[in-house]
Amino acid sequence: MTTKTKTPLPALSGGTQSLERAIALLRAVAASGADGARLADLMTGVGLSKATAHRLLMALSREGLIEQDSRSRRYHLGPDLDALGQLAAARHRPPAPADAVLSEGAVRPSAFLRPEYRGDSIPLATLLCDRHVHTADGARAALLHESVAGQTTELSFARLASDSARFATVLAGLGVVKGDRVAVLLPKGPELLIAALAIWRLGGVYMPLFATYTASAVAYRLAESEARAIITNGFLRRKLPRDNARPVVMVEGDEAIGPDTTLFWSALHEAAPLADVARYRESDALALIYTSESEPTPLGVSLPVKALSGIEQYMRIGLDLRDDDIYWNMADPGWAYGAYYGLVGPLLLGRTTIFCDGPYDVRQGYRMLTKFGVTNLTAAPSQIRAWHGADPGGNHQFALRILSVVGEPLPPDLIAWANRTVRVPLLDQYGQRETGIFIVNRYDPDATSQPGDGSLGRPMPGFRVVVLDPDGREAPVGGAGEIAIDVEKSPLFWFEAYANDPDRTARRFRHGRRYYLTGDWAFLDSDGNIHYRGRASDAILMQQGE
Repeated sequence: MTTKTKTPLPALSGGTQSLERAIALLRAVAASGADGARLADLMTGVGLSKATAHRLLMALSREGLIEQDSRSRRYHLGPDLDALGQLAAARHRPPAPADAVLSEGAVRPSAFLRPEYRGDSIPLATLLCDRHVHTADGARAALLHESVAGQTTELSFARLASDSARFATVLAGLGVVKGDRVAVLLPKGPELLIAALAIWRLGGVYMPLFATYTASAVAYRLAESEARAIITNGFLRRKLPRDNARPVVMVEGDEAIGPDTTLFWSALHEAAPLADVARYRESDALALIYTSESEPTPLGVSLPVKALSGIEQYMRIGLDLRDDDIYWNMADPGWAYGAYYGLVGPLLLGRTTIFCDGPYDVRQGYRMLTKFGVTNLTAAPSQIRAWHGADPGGNHQFALRILSVVGEPLPPDLIAWANRTVRVPLLDQYGQRETGIFIVNRYDPDATSQPGDGSLGRPMPGFRVVVLDPDGREAPVGGAGEIAIDVEKSPLFWFEAYANDPDRTARRFRHGRRYYLTGDWAFLDSDGNIHYRGRASDAILMQQGE
């Protein structure tokens, strides 16, 4: 018997990120079936530059995991991986029908359409917390919380699992059951993270309420959502309706506590941990987020479990989040961008969330960047403007590798200032509450070209984005129209309807269910870049308070 000696894989930049990209390429090649995959398909499907994709493919080829047909130039699974795959398939699932083929015009699935995000029995709390306890020995920080005074506290995944299991018992004792909506009116801090995980352990729906909401805005959302319980603190409790009959859990502080209040930490420490983890269907909501107070009738947008695929896609592809990154999403978790990619996303990937307490302050922002050595930062345009308006000057020593913004296109002079100040590209992203981010301006140091200057970027893998004319026809290159998502060819699209406004839902699909309409106007250039041209009256931002 002879032993085949493998040549060690070459050292690649990015460490674990290169491994993740290689795995994504293997998934994409596997999804191509017997036809094989072209290099261009793999670049689009996984979101890599030509140089990066080619380098990884060559390394995988040397290991026998991928091979290229010399005539068609298409990539197929290699003999070693094919044999392993057949063994795994025989054990875990029945073979696919021999006549199973992709339908005409079908889009290759995203590399992050993972089976654990699909089906009717998804243990959400396990995906977002418990599995990280086992893989990282529980020591990894789930949260770094910075107080206004500059004091840092840490919450590990092990502690988060334990505390959220106990708090789930507290909520269950207050009558919270699967499917119930629980309102969370809290500042950024460990209690918010623990409350969200506890709600998901019970199969409930996390409903964030932004701390600056007026009392009337809070009352509307509580009534319209039929929230089962409320979690808040003494300062924010004054915003609750005086006739509130729902159970209230209050984080301990200096404020007077009424007899009808459950104390957060006291009740948590007295409770036994809930042993069971509720199961969700892929279409079940895990969060309910309402639009701004400026809306005549705030719209409720439900985030389903299947949206985890798109969240992971954006975190890995759009933000280029790597294992060795220190990631800070400055958005408030009461807004969609903060909830999707500052709360759910880091938990999903087992990364540390950074919460900075108090109102935004430029000096505090600079201090946070240097104190924690942030390498991957995402912010609202208003925060970038604030930096520009209050730049303390001097030679800032930042560790930043990538900076992303979402909310609106930024003027060239502001982009130029940011690039000079933080010395990394400033990348704009585009999305809405109903969709998550689906157009990205990715930065890839290996790329031979980047998205065109002044454009929103290109569609993220998993979405087909088009521009529609007023009659609902796809506009040609250069033709102006409304940005739309081709639902039939966008496996990462998840929005179905508003929770409380069927008429507004119908306006989103006024040309039929084939196309979701954003309300924003743009044109598409010959390179696939989408150039923003204005906002219609019903377009909804992911970042508010602009």
